[in-house]
Amino acid sequence: MDIVFSEVEYRYMQGTPFEKVALKDLSITIPSGSFTAVIGHTGSGKSTFIQHINGLLRPSAGSVKVGSFEMKAGKKKQDVRELRKEVGLVFQYPEHQLFEETVEKDICFGPINFGLPKEKASRRAKELLPLVGLEEEVLASSPFQLSGGQMRRVAIAGVLAIEPSVLVLDEPAASLDPEGRQQMMSLFYEYHQRNKTTTVLVTHHMEDAAKYADQIIVFHEGRVEMVGGRELIFEHAQRLNEIGLDVPKSVRFLHNFQERFHLHEVPMSFEMKETAHFLGNVLKGE
Repeated sequence: MDIVFSEVEYRYMQGTPFEKVALKDLSITIPSGSFTAVIGHTGSGKSTFIQHINGLLRPSAGSVKVGSFEMKAGKKKQDVRELRKEVGLVFQYPEHQLFEETVEKDICFGPINFGLPKEKASRRAKELLPLVGLEEEVLASSPFQLSGGQMRRVAIAGVLAIEPSVLVLDEPAASLDPEGRQQMMSLFYEYHQRNKTTTVLVTHHMEDAAKYADQIIVFHEGRVEMVGGRELIFEHAQRLNEIGLDVPKSVRFLHNFQERFHLHEVPMSFEMKETAHFLGNVLKGE
């Protein structure tokens, strides 16, 4: 389902001496079925932005539309239960969301809460375990007896169990080592492709944005600084650096290579294999 922000403004602690504008005149569309990465330095408005998608925050001005559900400033407060059936939000440390006495109960909580019969919820929990890399034996265990990585996978399974049409990921691989981050991102990308979800990823890892995203939104001081495909965004490496962001290592290398050898055109490759292939062609004189 499409996500449309129209002239959205959001103010924290509105009407108090501590009032702060976190989003300013924000208009952006995230197409249905796309994988969108949201990047920006700390305090740029990324988290405020994604919390509007499932109704945790409501706009101070403008409107947010997710599929047929619309939240509009000044409109009577709505019941967001139906919206949250469609939007799954994975927080930065999803393991902090665990609370039930067994893994099975934790994964089943969301579906049952939204009206799915217990038997169907249990079946769904079992089906999800291989996807998140867990064995069926953990279902009867307390989630708090598992390792940190296993706890995170249980919490993610609990979000996926509601079968959201929109999946919002707020730094889901935070604090993981490179191998763990790669496994986690592969898990989400596989789910995205299999279920055709509209996926929104907040990340500080430019390599992840470049590798997975169809569209990248760059936030700066509560506004959209840039939006577009990875080629368009990373062409503006200098501007990204000016607002406190980096570019993928492969892109940085290719920019330096282009300058050093005075090349007119260098394709912005985003993975080492692509970069190696390009350099091989250059060395062959192609």
